[in-house]
Amino acid sequence: MATNTFKRVTKANISSASGSPTTLYTVPSGKTSIIIGCLITNKTTSPATINVQIDTSITAQDDVFITSGLNVPPNSGIEIAMGKVVLTHDSSNGDIVKAYGSASATFDITLSVLEDVNT
Repeated sequence: MATNTFKRVTKANISSASGSPTTLYTVPSGKTSIIIGCLITNKTTSPATINVQIDTSITAQDDVFITSGLNVPPNSGIEIAMGKVVLTHDSSNGDIVKAYGSASATFDITLSVLEDVNT
């Protein structure tokens, strides 16, 4: 039975390496989760770009960007998940939300997730 648990994930100083992005959230085994919000803050006095992606190993699914090269003005924040994004794990493989920016220690991200929405 689903428990519908709200989760808030906060990550400071997001990686600037595309080959080693910061892991924001990993769907638990055998569960489905929904991203209900993703707030991104540029803490610096310079504009910068951010990339947020879903890394999946589920058969017949591709890794995708939720946003790619999104410009975030200095000392400001944006929300990128205005709609809902469904994430899943099939008991063997699952979705992982990751992010990286154009400069290190530039971005903080707050991710809101509704977890365990299986029925």
